[in-house]
Amino acid sequence: MDQIFDRFERMFKSWVASDSEDLFGKASARPGPRGSSGDPDLDAAMSELDDYLDTGRTETEARERERARHEREEAARRRSSSSSYAGSAGRPSGPPEALIQSYKTLGLAYGTPFPEVKAAYKRLLMKNHPDRNSATPEQLKRSTEISAQINAAYQRIETWNTKGKLDDN
Repeated sequence: MDQIFDRFERMFKSWVASDSEDLFGKASARPGPRGSSGDPDLDAAMSELDDYLDTGRTETEARERERARHEREEAARRRSSSSSYAGSAGRPSGPPEALIQSYKTLGLAYGTPFPEVKAAYKRLLMKNHPDRNSATPEQLKRSTEISAQINAAYQRIETWNTKGKLDDN
């Protein structure tokens, strides 16, 4: 916690020092409206604030698009590099068959975005939950089996999306 206060103190002093120099007629440490204050985090925050307040927000939008593109590429690279299936001799280089089957169990195509996977999981679980289908012992047993399959499929997809690989359990 002390680090946070130390950091805040340095940022405040750099900000006040620049403003006090301006008040007493000395040269400002900041060229232009928002120049370098010597603190890269403060400079980045002020730059982002300037972009946000600017009526032509194209720079901020471009930066956000670039950040999102970079995150997607990084996630794809993590999946491909950490997959024990990619590049192994005698094994297919595509996604594991168990993962493809998990998507089919939820009634989805492979690669469906995770929020849609989650919605399909909830919808199927609500429809096939044992508490809703317990009129007869056979119906209860069948709904329990289906719910277990749905849960297992969702867990595989969730693990693949978070870790980039399947658990070997």
